[in-house]
Amino acid sequence: MSNPRPFVPPAPIRSPGKPAASAVARARRMRKTPTAAERLLWDALSKLDLGIQRQVPIGAYIADFASHPARLVIELDRPNDLADPKKLKTRAAWLRGAGYRIVRFPEAEVAGDIDAVVARIKTEAATPSKLANVSVPQIGGQAE
Repeated sequence: MSNPRPFVPPAPIRSPGKPAASAVARARRMRKTPTAAERLLWDALSKLDLGIQRQVPIGAYIADFASHPARLVIELDRPNDLADPKKLKTRAAWLRGAGYRIVRFPEAEVAGDIDAVVARIKTEAATPSKLANVSVPQIGGQAE
C-alpha cells in the first residue's frame, strides 16, 4: 500500500504583471457580458476607492475582481464553478503562489446581501497581505 502523492501546485510561469495574451483577450470579452451578480457587485465596488478592477487577467487566469495593491482576488462562485474542485485548487494555489489572497462568495450571497459582501471586501482590502513580499518565479526559475 503506497501513500498518495501530496498535491504540489504548479509554479507560476509568468509575473502577475504580465498576463498571458489569451487571458487578456478573454477578460475583455468577459467584461462585456457580466453576470447579474458581477454587475451588482461592480456597481457597489466601483464607487469605493479600493483599487479594485473587474475581470482581471493574472497569469493564465482571470479573476472576477482583483485589487493589485491589496493583493486580493475576489471570486464569485456560480453553481458550475464548483464542479471541478481539483481545477479550483490548482488555480487557488497558483494565485496564492503569486502573492494573492482569495475571497469567495456564492452569487446567491451577492444577490441576497450585497452590503455584507461589500463590508467583507472592504475589510479584506484593508488587511495587509502576508503574501505581499512573495517572489514570483519566472520562466527558468528566476525570481523578480
